[in-house]
Amino acid sequence: MKRAFYMKTRKRVPGDEKNSYLDKIGGVPTHKPSEFPIYFDDVRYGFLMQIYCDKERFPDIEGVLCWQIYQHVSEQDSPIIIEVPVGAELNSNNEGTPINRLKERIIYYEEGMEPDVLEVGIGIYPEEEELKYYSSKIGGAVPEEFIDCDYEYIGTIFEDVPVEYELNFGIEALNLVRNRDGKMELIS
Repeated sequence: MKRAFYMKTRKRVPGDEKNSYLDKIGGVPTHKPSEFPIYFDDVRYGFLMQIYCDKERFPDIEGVLCWQIYQHVSEQDSPIIIEVPVGAELNSNNEGTPINRLKERIIYYEEGMEPDVLEVGIGIYPEEEELKYYSSKIGGAVPEEFIDCDYEYIGTIFEDVPVEYELNFGIEALNLVRNRDGKMELIS
């Protein structure tokens, strides 16, 4: 069995401003990347979300403060992921380009346990468990397609992770994976 951290979202609450390590969707990043990504002809990508690499959820990730996901501001094309190193500067000037449609949502996690491998098929799991297994999460059951391949499965983000609106990846879900060189990638 593997630990899973199921993503849920909420509005900001008093006290959130004191925590600069919040996972979130929308707004601008809390820490600055080495450089903000450029889409084309000096048009910046818009900030989509960030996930901090704490040791509880990511015990094997070293030297990375957080991952930031960006997408074209009109939500065309696939999102990209950037690793922000430990020691990155706090974004106290609110730099970056927001995606205007996305209202800021804080990501929090509910912990659970899942089988080691996520088998694909109808009726394999009870409906309640299946809903969890196929939700936005970090860790948990590794989908069969990531067994014996060139990627380490880290988690999955579905477009409907914020209940109030859907993200627009152009596909239903993005898988967070780490390649053999240790770099993060987004795979649909």
